[in-house]
Amino acid sequence: MNQQYFFCPNPHCRYSHRLHYATRWYTKDGCHATKAFGAVQRYRCKHCGKTFSDQSFSLNYYLKKKTDFPLLLRQFISNNSDCFIARHNRLSFESVRIRRDRLARNALFLQTAVLQGVKIAEPLAADGFESYTRSKYYPVNINILMGADSRFLYYFTESHSRRKGALSERQKRRMSYEYRGKDFSRCSAAAQFESLMAYLIGRCADNTAVLHTDEHPAYRPALRRLSERDGFPAVSHLRTSSKERRDGNNPLASVNYMDMLLRKDLANHRRRTICHARNDRNMLARVALYMVTHNFYKPRSITDKAAQSAERHYDALGLSQQKVLFWKALFTSQRFFLSKVQLPEYFLKVWRRQTETPFAENWYRLPAFALQ
Repeated sequence: MNQQYFFCPNPHCRYSHRLHYATRWYTKDGCHATKAFGAVQRYRCKHCGKTFSDQSFSLNYYLKKKTDFPLLLRQFISNNSDCFIARHNRLSFESVRIRRDRLARNALFLQTAVLQGVKIAEPLAADGFESYTRSKYYPVNINILMGADSRFLYYFTESHSRRKGALSERQKRRMSYEYRGKDFSRCSAAAQFESLMAYLIGRCADNTAVLHTDEHPAYRPALRRLSERDGFPAVSHLRTSSKERRDGNNPLASVNYMDMLLRKDLANHRRRTICHARNDRNMLARVALYMVTHNFYKPRSITDKAAQSAERHYDALGLSQQKVLFWKALFTSQRFFLSKVQLPEYFLKVWRRQTETPFAENWYRLPAFALQ
């Protein structure tokens, strides 16, 4: 048990809203024996009567095999396929998915908790990273919002579209039945870019923002619709042709840099990959993990080679170091609770695996404890 992260799991209890380890609002309620974790201490809340255990706060909660989550995290962001990770850790494919989802939920929580109350004061860049899921008949764009100076990844959404480009007669015939009964309207590029930009409501210093994008025709109408919503900042929209030289002087350098990293480090997006995502919600879980490791773990620049010190991408945002270190220390060991954070709209959909998609609803039912 981590004494700094201990509260009543009942969201309606008055002792669930703060960390109350020292106030003795609970009593010890015996132990129960487990094969994987040995004797586990149980507790009872004096106020609501809720019983829980040390395992209630662990990422290993409800698992039958103790898992090395730091090792799994490194494998998820190191261009390894799920099948390789399953073989290497002697897990089933489904067990790998369950553990990846838990880490992804923690990643969404960490990103939101650390940025709570922080105002964006730097120019921003937005673009879509093109990949595909299931087959090349289902291209997707991961729409990303980056800090133009810090290269901090603030937010992402996902849009789907039909296959484009020259097609043979055989491919056209296949398209006629591939898209039968599938609705792309809710997950179009325009709708999901609008969802991406809605993240800026209430989050910009002086309620103004400078936004760099390419010349995609869906961007300006989406910004025009958002400008009518209360709280949306006054956005100075600057467009740069995607044909411009992609070097450090390009205003879209930060999103081009992230495109390169996603292509390089995630198995789902390698060129000519055989590891493409079969399920786009599983793909988004990996993107969430990569977002957090890029923002809070990966060095942006080495400041002192001898002392092995480095500047991180979040350093330029003025975040509380104490808050960042607190949540990072818990990230790969403790189970974060949805009731303890106010997630942005699309992050909440990723958490619940309810993102817009042209495919049938996901067969996987989210466990009840993931919604606590």
